[in-house]
Parts: sequence; C-alpha cells; structure tokens
Amino acid sequence: MLLALVLLTASLDAQPLRIGSISIEPLDVYSASEQQHGSFYRLADRLHIETRRRVIEKFLLFHAGDLYQPERLAETERNLRGLGFLKSASVTASAPHDGVVDVRVVTQDSWSIAPETQAGSRGGMNTYGATISETNLLGLGKDIELGWNKGVDRNQIALNYNDPAFFAPYLRAHFGYAHTSDGYNRQFNVRRPFFSFATRWASDATFTAFRQNNKLYRDGVEVSRFQQNHRDFGAAYGIALDPNDKSANRLSFGFRSIDDDFTTISGHLGFRSMREFRYLLARYDFAENDFLKRNFVNKDLRYEDFNLGRHYSVEAAVSPTLLGVDSTTEFIRLRGGDGMRLGANAFVMPSFGFSTRLASGLQNATGSAALLYVNRHGDEHPHTTVGHLLLDGGWRMDPEAQFFADGLSGLRGYRAHSFAGSRAITINFEERFYLGREILQLAAPGVVAFADAGNATDGGFGSLMRLKSDIGVGIRVGLPRTPKNLLRIDFAYALNRDPRGRRGLLVSFSSGQAF
Repeated sequence: MLLALVLLTASLDAQPLRIGSISIEPLDVYSASEQQHGSFYRLADRLHIETRRRVIEKFLLFHAGDLYQPERLAETERNLRGLGFLKSASVTASAPHDGVVDVRVVTQDSWSIAPETQAGSRGGMNTYGATISETNLLGLGKDIELGWNKGVDRNQIALNYNDPAFFAPYLRAHFGYAHTSDGYNRQFNVRRPFFSFATRWASDATFTAFRQNNKLYRDGVEVSRFQQNHRDFGAAYGIALDPNDKSANRLSFGFRSIDDDFTTISGHLGFRSMREFRYLLARYDFAENDFLKRNFVNKDLRYEDFNLGRHYSVEAAVSPTLLGVDSTTEFIRLRGGDGMRLGANAFVMPSFGFSTRLASGLQNATGSAALLYVNRHGDEHPHTTVGHLLLDGGWRMDPEAQFFADGLSGLRGYRAHSFAGSRAITINFEERFYLGREILQLAAPGVVAFADAGNATDGGFGSLMRLKSDIGVGIRVGLPRTPKNLLRIDFAYALNRDPRGRRGLLVSFSSGQAF
C-alpha cells in the first residue's frame, strides 16, 4: 500500500506544469509611483489613453490551461517589446503550485501622440519637416501619421496607417500614400508573419507603386538624372515543417509582379529602359531560437533582442514567357547569419546575402557581408563597444544601382554621395557611454567616441581598400518614453579629402544610431 502511494505521488509530480491564471497589467506612460514626482507626470497620464487590456491579450502566445512552455513566454515578451506604442514589457511565471504556474504580463506605454517639428543634417544635407502622429489610437495600438518633410532627395506630404492586429491577432496592415515633389508613393500590405517559432502558417499580400526622379553620382558630383516608374505587387503563403519552440523550418510559395520603366528627364543625361517580371517563387527558411536580451546597445534604457541562432534562407523564382513577359528569367537569393557569445558581456553576429537574375548569365548580381560586434560593460554607468563592418559588391548591375560610402551610410565625416560605385565598404567603431538613468523621467543623455572608415568605387579590390576615414565625438539623448527613443548629434572630422578636395569638420544630427 505504501509503495503504491509513493508511485502515485511520483506520477503526480512528473505531470507537466500547466498555465494557471494570467494577469495583465498595462501601465500608463508614468506608473503610480512615478506620478508622485510631480503634477507634470500626472497631467501627462491624463492626456494619454492607456493601452487596453484586450489589446495586450491579442499578442499572448498562451492561454490558461495550456502546457507551460517558457519559450512561449519569452517570445510573447519579445513580440510585445517590438510594438512601438510600448516602452517596456515583461512576461514572468510564478513558482509552481498545485501543478500550475501563474503568469504575470506587465507593459508600460510610450507617449503616443506626438505633434513635432523635425530637423536634421546628415552628410552635409539639411532636412526638416512637421508631423502629427498617434501611435496608440484610443489605446488600441493603431498608428496613424500625417506629415510633411524635406528630405535628402525629395519633399513629400505623407499619410500612413499601421495596425499590428488588423481584424485578427498578428495580422499586420500598412497603408501609405505620399505626394512628393517628383511624383508619388503608394503602399499597401497585409501580412500574417511567422510571429513565433511554433507558428504553423503565414501569408502576405503587398502592393507598391511610385514615381520618382533618381540620380547617379561619380566623384561626389551628379552625372545622371532619370525618372523611374515602379509597380510591384504579389502574394505568398508559407507553412512550417514540424513547428516547435527550438527551431523553425518553413516553406513559402508565391507570386510577384515587378514593372520598372525608366525615362530621361529633359536637360539631364539619363537612360531609357523597361523591365517586366512575373515571378513564381519558392523559399525555404531555417532559424534557431537563441535570443539575447540587452539594453544600452542601440536604444539606451530600452531592451533589444538579438537572435544569436543560426538562420538562412534559399529563394528561387522563375518569370516564364507563359505569363506574358518577353523572355524567361530566373532569380536566386541566398541569405544567412549566425551569432556567437564571447563571454558574458560580448557577442558577434556575422551575416551575408546574395541575389541575382539569370538570363544569358548573371544580371544585377549583388552580394553583401556584414559583421556586428557588441561588448557591454558596467551596470550603474554602462558603456558599450560596438563595431560594424559592411561590404557590398555588384556585378553586371542594373544601370540605376549604386553603392555609397558617405555621411548617409555611416562615413560621418563626408558629404552625401562623396564616394559611389559598384562596390563599397564601411567600417565603424564606437564607444558609447550611458548615464544609466533618466533625468526628470524624460531623457537619458550619453556621449560617444567614434571612428569610421570606408570607400566606394567601380575599381577593383586594391582601389576599394584605399579607405577614407574620420574620427569624432557625439551626444546621445535617450527618450525611452517616446516612439523615437534616441536623438544623436555627431561631430566628425574627415582625415582625408573627398573627390572635390574637401575635408574637415562635419556636424550631423538625426534620430537613431548612425549604424
């Protein structure tokens, strides 16, 4: 009798844990304790509509009574953290009791309504504009934005709408329309992605159409200007093979139609060309689940997720004459990456990509290789070493395609379009020093020291490696409670002359990191 009781107890102990109760706690921009620091913070919360619990509930990858799988909780937290209207998210399980664990979901909102003026300078070119946006409309997680801006290449008035749960959880929708100084830009896509490693299927439908004027550069000077009319639409469906929480094997099939029409612009050198493709495509994707959660890398106080697991994809497509094009064309794309921990605080992430059309040999063949190195130190006053390498190359490229090394692509001491060609390299090294806390619960300042090197050319490897370099310092202002959570100012000194003989100090300011 005693033996039977012992066996029964052991059997009950061996039963897998299940999820018991689930509590969801959405916090305002300032929590109850943070509001105590002054009436300003209480007013900010009154003006802000808090995210509704049912919105957060849509993004949970588990329900009461499900088997307890820690990976599902971690994926839910990452997905919530990726929503622009949230400042932070945590999903934690209680200690086991009575064969279950209780799950607590805590989120905190970002400040969502943002009438703002914008001003920036990169690569010696000034930009400015005005925008009004609401990233959490009525607390429902919807994002709508109306704005005007003068950019590097064109002016535009744009209206955009984004919805991370368009009629269904994880059904993402984007609608955008822009009237530009040289044409228009219309975008529409609805997609249900593989939002977790165990997601069984995904689908998407996309449409893009724009008309714009493009330019080609040589030695920092415009040498050609032409108009491009582009239309691109397609749909795809993907299935997961043996979906599980450790890794993903996925197959996708779809159709994509691409039309490009290039014409010369009166008074400018240009070219005329037309390309049409009707692709039937298939893609295989593999990914491992090995995420690392870190703050004080790119977003100051905000946490980011870096997947150090191996991942790669192989895509093949054919555009046959049967679908109304002049000649049959194939297309191949390969992409991949991996990650490696270097002790407790550092990691490295290499990645690569290659794509080409096949029609009488390679056409518009482009390849890239990248390497990211991160080493984060300290807790009270953190500082992070970040290194980045990007190498691009092309063969028999389309006439409108160029790679750049300039102030717009990470070579901060040089003006826009200084170096251009069919191959490019950019190397960045930055030491980022963070305060580690907010001042007045509004901003977290920091400073950086950096060095950049790079070049772009149509010549061979020897020509490419005649690197141009700069050094400098910068100011970073973290704004963890806003969607644009980092402002930067960089003072870069070019150590070499650009093709027009210029060198010296260049100041740039914008949002987000330079690389």
